[in-house]
Formats: sequence, structure tokens, C-alpha cells
Amino acid sequence: MSMTSSGEEVVSPGKDEGFRFGDWKLVVVKSHIMGSACTNSCSSPTESNQQLCNFCRYEQELSLPSLPDMVFADNMLEVQHAEGGSINFTALDALKCVNNQQDTLQVAHANAWKEARADCEFAKKVVKPYDWTYTTDYRGTLKPPLSSIPTTERIDLDKLRVREEIKFYDEVFLYEDELDDNGSTRCVVKVRVMPSGFFVVLRHYLRVDMVLVRVNDTRLYSPAGASYVLRESSTREAPIQSLEVPHSVICDPDLVWQYLPVIREDIDKLIIES
Repeated sequence: MSMTSSGEEVVSPGKDEGFRFGDWKLVVVKSHIMGSACTNSCSSPTESNQQLCNFCRYEQELSLPSLPDMVFADNMLEVQHAEGGSINFTALDALKCVNNQQDTLQVAHANAWKEARADCEFAKKVVKPYDWTYTTDYRGTLKPPLSSIPTTERIDLDKLRVREEIKFYDEVFLYEDELDDNGSTRCVVKVRVMPSGFFVVLRHYLRVDMVLVRVNDTRLYSPAGASYVLRESSTREAPIQSLEVPHSVICDPDLVWQYLPVIREDIDKLIIES
């Protein structure tokens, strides 16, 4: 553990890294990709207090027919307040928000995609009753006394574009899948801390080749000295054929979102309840 010149506490190095910013502490946990099979003989008779391995825990807590190829089961970003309460971001909770009942792609798009790939083994997944793109509208997991209230306040994105010293930055992958080389789906959370405040972006990016691009973003911002967090979530999407941008832009989540129309938006404020 060490201190920066301005007095912020940094916990490093190792698996867990944290940064203290006023009354807030941002904790990052990173680990390897989860295995594709049980690693702990969880199905064998064992002591009752034995913990499930990540694979079996995901199998037990999720009702999805399959999981993304790359799941970072132990990765996490947690934003904690000194008075208690937090909002954290994990792969498990993100996948719990995936629709496990129906394919959420528009029928016309899905049919055109399947016809174009009649001989593709992966296309058969489209007919299964779940969202095979692993799209999530996850906005983070709140722990009391941090709670959500309605607000009309907005995050000043122009202010965030002003160049400032970056006191802390990290990127945490939650899950990713290349959809059998027919596109990409990934869920990533990024955090950065500046003298003016901290900023978090949770992004789910989906590209289904020849079909559409979708970006679900949740942004959190807390100004320096504030005991609240502004949270804005949006869904943006468009058919690929309607995007007049280079393919390299379509494949870059950090660029393409600016060219997608907003389909849905939610705004709230996270506060510490008395």
C-alpha cells in the first residue's frame, strides 16, 4: 500500500488494486478466464461446506443453455463509499440480465442472417429460446445504503473531454465471445479518476456481421467531494447496412457508438441513504 503525492491511497500490486478518492474507494479485481468444465469435483459427494468452483456456480445460478467462450468469473470493479454501500460490476450479474427466454434480434434481421448462412453450424443457435448474443442491460449491482433516486441531472460529457491528469485508470473484462467468427459480443467496464472526479463506463458491445451493431452503455460520474454518483444508461443500435462508416469503425466499440441512434435511455442518481 502506498500514497500518491496528493494523499490518495493506492493498494498495489497483485490481484486486487484499489484507489481512494475522497470518501470513495475504487477496487479492481482481475484474474484469468474461467475454465469450461468443473475444476473441483463439485458433483462428487463432499463436505457440505465446500464451495462450488466458478464453472458450477455459474451453471447453478444462470439458466442459459450456454456461456460466452471467455468469462472472467473473478473479475470485478467495486465502487465503495466510506459510509457503507457500493456499486459493483461482475460477469455473473451481467449474465443474469441476458434474456434466457427468447432471441432478442429483430425477426427480419435474424431470418436474413440465417438465410445468408444456411450451411453455418452457428446459425442453428439462433432458433434456441435465449439471446445467443449475450446482450445485457446490466447497470451494476447496488448494495445498501447506496440507493437510486430519480434525477434530471446529467453527466457533463464535454467537461470529461477536457484534458486532465489521470490519477488512476483500469479496464476490466467481464466476458467476450466471437460468435463463431460471425461477429463479436463483449462486456467491459473501464474506470478513470481525475482531479475533478471519477468516471466509470460499463459497455456491452454487439456486432452481428451483415445484421446490426448495438451498444449498451452505463456511465457513472461523481464530482470531487461529492457523496453521490450520477448514472446514465443508454441503448444504441442500427442495421450495419445503414451505417456509412468504414468497417474498422464498426468493429471499434469506442468509435461506433457515436454513429448509432439512441433507442432507450435511463437516468438516476445514486445516494447514500441516511
